[in-house]
Amino acid sequence: MRGSRVLTAVVAAGAVAAATLTGSPAAQAATPIVVWADAPHAAVLSTLLAKGFQGTPVEVVTKDLATMQNDLTAAKAGTAPDLVWGDLAWTGQLASAGTIVPITMTAKRAAKFRPSVRAGNQVGKAFYGVPVQISNLALVTNTTLVPKQPATFAELSAKALRLVKNKKAKVPLAIAQGSGANPYTTFPLFSGLGGYLFGTAKGGGLDPLDVGLSSKAMKKNAGQIDAWNKAGLLDPSLTTDAARTAFVKGKAPFWLAGPEDLATLMKLSFVYRIGALPPIVSGKKAAPLLTIHGFMVTKFAEKHGVAEQAGALAAKYLTRPGVQQQLAAASGWYPANTVAAAKVSTGGGRIKAIGNAGVDGVPMPNIPQAGFVWEPYGTAWSVSTSGPSATPAKKAFTIAQRAAVSAIKG
Repeated sequence: MRGSRVLTAVVAAGAVAAATLTGSPAAQAATPIVVWADAPHAAVLSTLLAKGFQGTPVEVVTKDLATMQNDLTAAKAGTAPDLVWGDLAWTGQLASAGTIVPITMTAKRAAKFRPSVRAGNQVGKAFYGVPVQISNLALVTNTTLVPKQPATFAELSAKALRLVKNKKAKVPLAIAQGSGANPYTTFPLFSGLGGYLFGTAKGGGLDPLDVGLSSKAMKKNAGQIDAWNKAGLLDPSLTTDAARTAFVKGKAPFWLAGPEDLATLMKLSFVYRIGALPPIVSGKKAAPLLTIHGFMVTKFAEKHGVAEQAGALAAKYLTRPGVQQQLAAASGWYPANTVAAAKVSTGGGRIKAIGNAGVDGVPMPNIPQAGFVWEPYGTAWSVSTSGPSATPAKKAFTIAQRAAVSAIKG
């Protein structure tokens, strides 16, 4: 029960903070703000909030990120959190269920986050989370094989295929596809052709009925995928490990990598550069998907009598650049706060370079209907890049569009 934990201001990563409380017995008996976070971020919060927040004790409970959403959904008022760490792609489903509540920031604080990042937790006109860290893919180039960075994707493709033809490389473009044509890794190519997952609703947030798997621009440019398939630019069987290994061994001039590949990047023996994927067609950005993690205030904060305190902790304290730097560094990701991002030094500048490559990125869709687009998308990409027997991309993505819309409409 919450009452039995009142005198422990912070419990996580072995920290016991009851001894740090000061003041009258009445102050010590105040109801704590309970925060759920995964182990790396719980450890940071335990240190930062060891003395509570603005006179209110804070209790940090370590939870597994993989089960966090389900744990929150199943939580009872007595043991439920007031603030929860997680993927802001959950916000649509949790908001629809009434499990989380909007967070209001001042205009000055909100301006420290890119509009696209803030959009990742928008439902209607309201915002349901505080973005803290971002992960996205960036293009890594072996400068020994490619001294001058290609200005366009056509140039990149030509250089890569030439290197393979001349037996200086084996894999022209190391993009992990594998079974199901991983939508996350292939999305920069898809968006660069003018495709999109969901459009924006008039009132704000995403429109579940505006699916762009076969948008007008995508139909127009789908022939590019057919050309890549014919030329052998993409290997549909390439797994994550195989793509990484090809680049590490100098057998691929280009690789799409993210923060999770930092350890690999740090060990590379050759010189490389990190940047954004160059444009595929004029006027379109080859934008990666953004995975955004942060904090959400739950409905239980009101029931526990700490709604105001939890909201202030999220909107005022956890948005601070210094705080976001520490939290993002715990997982090696890029800070969401732009002031913090400008100062990030994780990985000797590599994380900053990866994050900067995602400046035009698209947030992972946060609406429940997002689950209906992934399989049609993956199937379309897979069958249109499967070699000589491939389905023309325009046809494949038209079929995918119909399947996704049909599933969404039920």
